[in-house]
Amino acid sequence: MIPQTTLPNSGNPFYNTTDVGGYSWCIKGKPTVDGLNVLCNCVGWACGRFNEIIGSMDYPQLNCNAENFIDRALSIGLTYQGEPCLGGIMVWYGKGSLAGHVAVVEQINDDGSVLTSESGYNHFDFRNYTRYKGDGNWGLNSNFEYLGCIINPANPQPEPPTPPTPDDYPFVGIVHKGSPLYDAYGNRYKNGASADRQVDVLGDVNGRYQVYGETFRPNIVYVDFGNVTKVGVYPFNATVKKGTIFYNQYGQRYRYPAKSNFEVEVQGEVNGRYQIYASRLNPNVVYCDKDAII
Repeated sequence: MIPQTTLPNSGNPFYNTTDVGGYSWCIKGKPTVDGLNVLCNCVGWACGRFNEIIGSMDYPQLNCNAENFIDRALSIGLTYQGEPCLGGIMVWYGKGSLAGHVAVVEQINDDGSVLTSESGYNHFDFRNYTRYKGDGNWGLNSNFEYLGCIINPANPQPEPPTPPTPDDYPFVGIVHKGSPLYDAYGNRYKNGASADRQVDVLGDVNGRYQVYGETFRPNIVYVDFGNVTKVGVYPFNATVKKGTIFYNQYGQRYRYPAKSNFEVEVQGEVNGRYQIYASRLNPNVVYCDKDAII
């Protein structure tokens, strides 16, 4: 893959809306670039460049607010991972009224940094940045929170990873209904878990749990950390504190914190946070930091 280091040529259909003969479903940028009318806007850039790398506009639906890109990607059959990947879209959640940010990974450097291509609504048409992981936020300030990187299907498939055997495996867990299931290469199976399924968690492989389930075909599949609850001393009743921040199963932060103390059922521990249930929550099952429970 050749990194994009300049603004595309005027008239490139990946960066123009359908009403002027382009491919994009995105809104027009601000200020609008003549001949590339989805710029200036990070969404218009990321959607166009992601599909341009593929070679056709396969995913025009990536036209939502930047912070919602991962949910949208999952809904149209794409997958994501924690670390940046070549040709993928890095996604940040925006705090308060900010709508988040997205950037495309053009190159992964030997020192672990990444070269990105980006645009900014009401700011700039095109720039490259070298982004370092740092505190995990990949160079953006505290008004943003890094969520993950959408995998570009144009990437070559990696070799199957060799499963590790750490001391805390295996253990018994529950794979949640609707959870995406993957093969050893990271390809998503067409059908996810049709119901909550008890499994043996065999290890941590390439950022996902390797699990064995008698009802799965094949029996060994791979599941995101947030979709497995360890079976143990749960559930138990507790109180969640006023001001607690809630997250979804993918680690994305919900906009509104707890308005008061209230009772919850702690159902398990998932990827370092408690999975909690309360009828007053919408959705009823969310995730919170352990120190939020009293």
